[in-house]
This record gives sequence, C-alpha cells and structure tokens, in this order.
Amino acid sequence: MKTRWQNVLVGTLGALIASGSLAAEEGGLQGRPPWMQPQVVKASVAIKMTTDQQAVFREAVGGFLDGLTREYVSMMKQQKEDIPRRIKQARSRHARKMDKKMRAVLDDQQYERYLTYRKLLVASTDVMVNPPSRRGRRG
Repeated sequence: MKTRWQNVLVGTLGALIASGSLAAEEGGLQGRPPWMQPQVVKASVAIKMTTDQQAVFREAVGGFLDGLTREYVSMMKQQKEDIPRRIKQARSRHARKMDKKMRAVLDDQQYERYLTYRKLLVASTDVMVNPPSRRGRRG
C-alpha cells in the first residue's frame, strides 16, 4: 500500500513540475514558483510593510501556499472526484484566511495594495488549479 501512495505522490509532483515547465515555455510561470513571479514580488514590495507587518505577511502567505498544496496532494492521494473544482474552493478558503490576517495589520492604503498582490498570487497558482493540459480542451 505504501508503494501505491508513493507512486501517486511522485506522479502528482511530476505533473506539477511538468505543468510548470509547460507554463514556463508558454511564458506563464517563467520557471519560478507562484510567490516568486516578478509581478507578484513587485506587488508585495509595493505594499510598503513594516518589519512586523512583513512577519505576519510571510506567515499568512506561507499558510496560504502550504494549505493549498497540502489539500491538493491529499486529494490526489485519495483520488478525489473533480479535483479542479475542489482546489478552486480550497484556494478561495485559504485566500480568505490570508485576507483576514492581513486586514488586521495593514492600514487601508496598504490593504488595497495587498489586494492587488493577492490577485496576482492567486492567479499565479492557477497552474495547479487548472493545469495547461486541461485548459480549453474538450473531449
């Protein structure tokens, strides 16, 4: 049994890497993880956070990415039905948690800039939610 889930996990990670490679070839991810995309990094700097705010930011964004990845791997291991829909729901749920943490530490102007960052970060995770091999293809 252990071998089976290891094979699923390796296959999942391979698919994610392949999806990332394909997106990079299409000019999407440029071979970088979602939080390191140039436009995402630029938007995070534009928030102009204090050192204390940055600590909360790292925790909130890390929680978003870790939670989303953990749920994706779990769904793949369990061979859940309709994974793209479930991942979109998980992404929204984890983004709301991130929003709540950031709303508590940012002023109104910073929060508006954070929302720009959030939009870019969430869009950059789209490869996991909607892999290029599934976009726009009909059977």
